[in-house]
Amino acid sequence: MHHFDVQSTLDHLCKPSLVQLQSNLFAAKFDLMKIVPARYIVEQALKSGELKPDGLVVESSSGTFALGLAQTCATLGLKLTLKTGYLEPIVEWRLRHLGAHIDTVTNAAGNLREIQEQRFALVRKTLEEVPGSFWTRQHDNPQHPAAYEPISRSIGESLGKVDILVATVGSGGSLCGFAKPLREANPELKVIAVDHNMSAIFGLTTGRAYPLCEENWLSMLGMGSDIVFPNVCHQACDEVHWVPIAQMINTVHDLHRTTGLFVGPTSGAALSVANWMARQYPACRVLAVLPDHGIRYMDTIFNPNWLNKNTEELQRTWSEPELCQSPTEVAGEWTYFPWQRRSYEEVFGHAITHRERRGK
Repeated sequence: MHHFDVQSTLDHLCKPSLVQLQSNLFAAKFDLMKIVPARYIVEQALKSGELKPDGLVVESSSGTFALGLAQTCATLGLKLTLKTGYLEPIVEWRLRHLGAHIDTVTNAAGNLREIQEQRFALVRKTLEEVPGSFWTRQHDNPQHPAAYEPISRSIGESLGKVDILVATVGSGGSLCGFAKPLREANPELKVIAVDHNMSAIFGLTTGRAYPLCEENWLSMLGMGSDIVFPNVCHQACDEVHWVPIAQMINTVHDLHRTTGLFVGPTSGAALSVANWMARQYPACRVLAVLPDHGIRYMDTIFNPNWLNKNTEELQRTWSEPELCQSPTEVAGEWTYFPWQRRSYEEVFGHAITHRERRGK
């Protein structure tokens, strides 16, 4: 039996800090953003009866959504099973410490899409074998983006008019969930999506990224994907930026050095673009969504030994992005493309093909 206030605990975990970083740049800083949809989806399922208090929650996730679910289920006293790929040691420890059962798929001929498919197959197997189990379906559940709308609306009311929203993209929930209320309040809102150089969300790039990105994007970043998930609302985006990992890390280090704020590389990606947008449009109010805390990266981007091994790449700097004519031109540099609120099909002339980016 819990002896603490469950709802106030979850409210605290879900609430971002609103920080003013420049005269026209504000950040919604989360410690763990994905707890917002995790909590909302689980509580809605409990409310509707789709999930019983003694039922089992199941999901395929190796990152921040898994942590969000683990925190939610631990607080609500629910059982949780996760089907995962590679897990960083600190993430695995936290998941197990929070009571999650973990089934890991580590090898499928080196093919990321097959690993994901095997994980989904394990989810379906659990649903068949365990009566009353509930799949949160983070990648296509419309409740995922809907979960962010109250937070976005509250921030919009606090700031007044928001002119530019900058957010990273993975499953698509946070970008689209933040964009909807802000655009309802200001139809001229510019939505800037931020991705990494190896992702396929906005089309297959060349794959010719720098080694730092090729070797670390899968384990390090809570953004991007080899698969374009249904919750990604391409037509909401005015512009897309692809940011190199070196740029993300340098931005995170600069933020910590100047403010003491301690965030992860995914936040560094959003902030790199937001800083540039704030300089380009000094009369506009820019809101950046920073989704991750830095504690998860103590063995990498905040570790002197790791940094020393990657000194050469980290010396690469970008003061501004390069314009590209098509996402298929994206390689290793900081690049942007005017998406202009079009669908994937309108940009490329064909439907989304769910094939993976690189055989790894």
